[in-house]
Amino acid sequence: MPRVPELPDAPEDPLAREMFAHQIENDGFVFNTSRVYGIRPTIMRGLGLLQRGVDESGLLGGDLKALVNVRVASINGCPF
Repeated sequence: MPRVPELPDAPEDPLAREMFAHQIENDGFVFNTSRVYGIRPTIMRGLGLLQRGVDESGLLGGDLKALVNVRVASINGCPF
């Protein structure tokens, strides 16, 4: 059982609902981290903008980003 409650697919907050709908449209589901960050939608939006900035900078290639994701998951003991 998670320590922080996760939001459902259709949260009450309009910003969180919009961001969840975008994830469902793009990925087919809402990420677990978004369900937690969605408790504070402005934080979720800020993290999304940060991620988009990293992606659009072109400083990290797709292979390196994938490697970083796997390594971080491994450090956290989370299967990727």
